[in-house]
Amino acid sequence: MNYRPWGYEPHGLTWLPYPAPKTPSPPYSYKPCSRPKRPKEAKPTPDRQTEKTAKERIRALYEQAEKTFKGEPALAQRYVDLARRMAMRTRTRIPRDLRLRVCRGCGCYLAAGVNCRIRVRKRREPHIATTCLRCGHIARMPLRSR
Repeated sequence: MNYRPWGYEPHGLTWLPYPAPKTPSPPYSYKPCSRPKRPKEAKPTPDRQTEKTAKERIRALYEQAEKTFKGEPALAQRYVDLARRMAMRTRTRIPRDLRLRVCRGCGCYLAAGVNCRIRVRKRREPHIATTCLRCGHIARMPLRSR
C-alpha cells in the first residue's frame, strides 16, 4: 500500500493521494534567458586631478578628526566616515598612514591611548599589535621589511 502520513513531502515534492496529471507544467522554465546580454562596461577610473583633490580632502578630514577627537569623538567619527565615503565615491585609495587609524572591525577612529592599545610583540615575527578597545579587533603590522 502506498500510504504516507498527511503532510509528508519526500524531497520537497508534495505527495498527492491521486495520480498526477500526465503533462506536468513546471512553475518556472529551465530555458536560459532569451534576452541578449549587454556587454560589460569598464569601470570608470578617476582622472589624476580628481584623485589628487580627493586625497587632499581625505587628509584634511583626517586632520580635523584628529583635532576634534578629544572634545567630540562623535564628530571625529563623522569626519572619518565622510572621508571613507569620499574615497569610495571617487574610487581612490585612502593613504596607508591614514587607513591604519581606523579599526577594521568596527570602523571607529583609533586614537593611541584613548580607545586603542598599541604594543610591540616579538612572538613569531616582531610586529606592532594595535588592539581596538571598543570591539577587541587586533591589527598586526610586521616590523621587518620584505
